[in-house]
Amino acid sequence: MRVARQAVACLSALVVAPAGAVALALRPEWRTGLGERLGAVPRSAGGGLWIHGASLGEVRAALPLVDLARARGHGVHASATTLAAREMLHRERPDLGGSLAPLDHPWCVSRALSRVRPRALVLIETELWPFWITEASARWIAVVIVSGRLSERSTPRYRRLRSWIGPSLARISAVGARSDLDAERFAEIGIPAKRIEVTGDLKLEAPATSPRLAEDLAEALADMPLLVAGSTHEGEEIAALGALAEAERRGIRCALVLAPRRPQRADDVEKLAGTQGRRVLRRSRLAAERIGPGSVLVLDRVGDLPAVWGRARVAFVGGTLVPVGGHNLLEPARAGVPILHGPFVSNAASAAKLLFAAGAARPVDGAEALAREACELLADPARAAEMGASGARALLAHRGSAARSLALIERWIEPSSGRAG
Repeated sequence: MRVARQAVACLSALVVAPAGAVALALRPEWRTGLGERLGAVPRSAGGGLWIHGASLGEVRAALPLVDLARARGHGVHASATTLAAREMLHRERPDLGGSLAPLDHPWCVSRALSRVRPRALVLIETELWPFWITEASARWIAVVIVSGRLSERSTPRYRRLRSWIGPSLARISAVGARSDLDAERFAEIGIPAKRIEVTGDLKLEAPATSPRLAEDLAEALADMPLLVAGSTHEGEEIAALGALAEAERRGIRCALVLAPRRPQRADDVEKLAGTQGRRVLRRSRLAAERIGPGSVLVLDRVGDLPAVWGRARVAFVGGTLVPVGGHNLLEPARAGVPILHGPFVSNAASAAKLLFAAGAARPVDGAEALAREACELLADPARAAEMGASGARALLAHRGSAARSLALIERWIEPSSGRAG
């Protein structure tokens, strides 16, 4: 089996290397963190947990699990797929460190595992990387998925690939699924039902501490009623600007905060707001300024949005008016803010369903509906506060997913646990 893996590794390296070299020459920014992606992650003392999440949402959701594991005496190495998520790890848990995950190539994952030497590889949500799982299992490292999620769209794709990824999936020690439906879907793609249990959604777990708003941001926002449009994509900022214009037409005093999902788009978002005749402030260039009625603040740094949600009167969560699938609905819910979102919420379906049932979130089908619903809530602070409080209460019932996830992991790192085979 190891000979076969090495053959695959050699063949894939020969195929991919030329294209990779060209890509690095054309896109120098891709060189950032390349050593870690090739397996040169920081060394650890070994024997701990390697906890991995893909992007900001998954890594932020993993933090309560990270904190609980460390409090229980486990060493933790944390990793992310995206640079933004790794930077968040460095910022939120500077003593933890954190690295980029290795590319899913036998040589890269072998090098990384040799440097970290974990007892368990803990994958958040849907990080089903065949070579990483296979190599970890071959080293008798337990592979545990927690907060496991499979969407309605991705499940058929995994079923079609079952003949290819099936052997890797068979090596997964255990799955802690978010819900009964997710548990059923993991069984559908070939993971034995006896290895699956429902441990809950880590994104529903409240963090140990609330995000703190930076002093200059707190000063800039002051007491201005805010519509905060977070994690937005192209096409959604113009809808939020339309809601601001409608609020002005109705005589509602408010301002708008725009937080594009990719901070690299901040220049384009600033220009767009400027073409609407708006006074635009940039987070990175605040200088004792205050946002005024009708003004727009563009968040162009990663990490500010979670705290800014807490100052919103109304939240619009992006990736939902365009077919992206939606982003984190739970951060504004935890902050006690009423939520508006579009129809595309496949990536956050359980959260959308929960918050809608609690009366904390309203779906909108386009820019006109967004403007209408936002204005209603901006004009009625008591109703907005009532909706927001409903969402915060709904999440309280879902505490404990980090503890249940850690209990599942610990069962597989006990000396008598054995391994999946």
